[in-house]
Amino acid sequence: MPRSVKEMEGVQPVLRSLNLLEALNAAGTATLARLHEETGLPKPTLVRLLDTMIAAGYVRRVSRMAGYTLTERVLRLSSGYRHGDLVVEAARPFLSALTAEHKWPMGLATLDKDAMLVRLSTRHESPFAMDPDWLNRRLAILVSALGRAYIAFCPEEERRVLLTLLRHSKSKMNAVARDEKYVATMVEGIRKRGYATTAPVRGDPAMGLALPVMLGERVAACINMRYIGSAVREAEAVERYLPALQRTAAAIAANLEERSTAS
Repeated sequence: MPRSVKEMEGVQPVLRSLNLLEALNAAGTATLARLHEETGLPKPTLVRLLDTMIAAGYVRRVSRMAGYTLTERVLRLSSGYRHGDLVVEAARPFLSALTAEHKWPMGLATLDKDAMLVRLSTRHESPFAMDPDWLNRRLAILVSALGRAYIAFCPEEERRVLLTLLRHSKSKMNAVARDEKYVATMVEGIRKRGYATTAPVRGDPAMGLALPVMLGERVAACINMRYIGSAVREAEAVERYLPALQRTAAAIAANLEERSTAS
């Protein structure tokens, strides 16, 4: 039976809201103008919907220039990534504070099978961000600073399983896992220094300085700072930023443990 006009009028706001959520999810962060182009909805309608979603906690306004982005609350609409919600919320204020202080963008990632999934980024809060938006994208473990920090500091048995997965991977980014001597030397060096750096990538001017957020023996997540390699040498970056990164990782771990106990 065809729906009545009144029924369709009641459904339209829901369909518009879902359309808007899908557009934001695809974009990562989007201005009002871009959302207008993507959804075809009038700007006044978009503003009303966005204000409602902000009030409900599903959308956050990044800035006037950057526009809007989804919050981790939207993950409650699905069955996935529930573990990551807690660490993201525990880390957000600390990473934002570090970017406000040192200006470089910060990121947080958690393990996603055989890669690192970027769960949080302050690139829109940094005047020096040079990377594309990697939010909710996967990074190679043995190439990214985040992944290198994870595999170096995770428990030995977990490292063994991860390396087995990477050795059997068809991805070129994981081919280096078959060089056991290289991996062992890399892990030993990272553990000795207490931090990981990005593997050199041709054409990428940015470098990452990463370390784990530890909960006991387990790596709950990894955080990193992205800086321009030609402007700051590694030794200088370590001297300037590593102590602040270490304090931040410890603060996130304490906050996460407190939230986990409370929940």
